[in-house]
Amino acid sequence: MISKKDLLKEMNISYGQLYRWKREGLIPDEWFNKQAVSTGQETFFKRDLIIPRIKKILSLKDKYQLDELKEFFNPSIEGRKFSLREVIVLEEIDPFVLKMYSTKHDTFTITELAVLSIFSNNLDVINFDDYQDIDFKNHKEINHYFYILYNGGFFVLIGPEDIVIDKKLNVYKKINIEDVVSKLASSLKE
Repeated sequence: MISKKDLLKEMNISYGQLYRWKREGLIPDEWFNKQAVSTGQETFFKRDLIIPRIKKILSLKDKYQLDELKEFFNPSIEGRKFSLREVIVLEEIDPFVLKMYSTKHDTFTITELAVLSIFSNNLDVINFDDYQDIDFKNHKEINHYFYILYNGGFFVLIGPEDIVIDKKLNVYKKINIEDVVSKLASSLKE
């Protein structure tokens, strides 16, 4: 651990720079650890995280604008492709569902992962075999809903919240894809 005071001195940066980088998202909020000390409260950082990050910011700050640096340190999860190696550790996705889907896919978008997660958590009513040939990569709208409908059997519909559903069909479950994406994004950042 390194104290904020020692960090500023060692890296030759100002208090203002450090907190501006925090505000801009270049240094994660959770890296700022406040701890009680004999004189009150002091902020500490994990040395092995903060020193390399500040060195990287300092080396790039004259070449790139802050927005570009922010994207570099916090890439947009929506545009990213995830490898099977990254995805296999996700507890939210059933290994059977992932294995079946990955026979035809070697990278995955965040919306694909969200849909696979929803299937995984509803295997009691949805048979993934019936949907394994659908390429969910084409579905890019994270603000849509995943509907599980029932009419003598269960089936799936993905669409906007205001989609018109025949009254003969019962909506068994309506799941906001964006909520699932948020949970997965947290898991993927860990």
